[in-house]
Amino acid sequence: MAESDPKDAEDLTEGEVPTSDTESDAGPRVSRMRVGGEDILVLSVPLPQLRYPESTTSAEREIIDAVLEGYTVKEIAEQRGASVRTVTTQLGTIFRKAGVNSQAELIAIMTDHAGNE
Repeated sequence: MAESDPKDAEDLTEGEVPTSDTESDAGPRVSRMRVGGEDILVLSVPLPQLRYPESTTSAEREIIDAVLEGYTVKEIAEQRGASVRTVTTQLGTIFRKAGVNSQAELIAIMTDHAGNE
């Protein structure tokens, strides 16, 4: 793991929010602030942009997002007000579009593609 460079830290007063000089920073960033007499270090890591399988619908993308967040099929169904069977059928369609056979494979390709942009 790379150590932070002290020159990346900012001296901020209590309650002040650290800001980035540029919004396109590609790597991790460390900021420092003082709160209640203590120095607080904040590590900011940019999240990758996900690439959904081609021709997925907005409903399918919501299901993919829920899978990536770790929700079970039952939990996804409850969130969407749908039956477990409906969500399972939608997952099957997503798997075909993505060329995978399981939620684990879906997560792997979604996170692998995101890191390779």
